[in-house]
Amino acid sequence: MELLIVKDRRIDYDGSAIGSHWAYRNFGILGNSLVVFRGKCDVKVEEMIDIEDLRASKEIRSDDMVHYIIEVFDLVNTLFASTLQKLFIARLCEVLGEYGVKTVRKGDDIYVNGRKLSISIATVSPVSVKIHIGINVEAKGIPEGVEAIGLKELRITEVEEFMERTGRALVEEFKKVKKDSLKVRWAQ
Repeated sequence: MELLIVKDRRIDYDGSAIGSHWAYRNFGILGNSLVVFRGKCDVKVEEMIDIEDLRASKEIRSDDMVHYIIEVFDLVNTLFASTLQKLFIARLCEVLGEYGVKTVRKGDDIYVNGRKLSISIATVSPVSVKIHIGINVEAKGIPEGVEAIGLKELRITEVEEFMERTGRALVEEFKKVKKDSLKVRWAQ
């Protein structure tokens, strides 16, 4: 899995990056990829993937997030997409623990002190698994009624270092899973 961490500019997430080959179209990365970047989040209704959110007319917004766009071509399956998403959320919780932050994972979301730190969605395109994870840098611009928290409130102020550390951790986790899947033989 190729890792790209975009530091030279902000990229706003509007939901369109969940489409297949986004990393290839925008950065020339062909194949399994993780692109980490920072920017606003404002997902329009026409880009919503989660049908529950769509039916409830939920808003998905934040003024400042770290975004992770993951694309995997190895196995295009919704169960695999959801499993990989939860694995990555669990790994992010572990990295946050290394910063001294006590997290609670509820499904595919990360909470700290009962406040929501992340958003996440996993789906499949005709050719790949697509996952978006967003972590609030600051809990600003959040939809009304959502109790949120951000990295800065958790005293994680070196956001680029956090992007590097978490990006590397997710790629390493994926590589371990892939290696483990390749080193076993079929039971007879």
